[in-house]
Amino acid sequence: MNNRDRYIAEATEYGRCSEMADSKKVNAAYHRLAAVLTRMRAGSDRGESILIDLVNHSNGWVRLWAATDLLPLRAELASSTLEELAAGSPGELRFDAKMVLREWRAGRLKGL
Repeated sequence: MNNRDRYIAEATEYGRCSEMADSKKVNAAYHRLAAVLTRMRAGSDRGESILIDLVNHSNGWVRLWAATDLLPLRAELASSTLEELAAGSPGELRFDAKMVLREWRAGRLKGL
């Protein structure tokens, strides 16, 4: 499986487990997603082309993670995507999008 497909799979799994409130599986999915991002960041464009493509994915969790990971590279595009998600239906996805935006704007997401 290539990095793009693995990223989609792990972001989707993260969302599924988050909605089920299974913190152990959420953490495991997060760590796998972070490992994929590390491989993507090692590429010549730092994964930018994949992330730009994924902010339009049909799965909201994929969009959330792609936008989050795209913030340091394309802040305007990423913020716009996160704002759309933060204005969506109430739930975990909306909450997470709001929190990412809040933390980014407060300068507390330095590790991205």
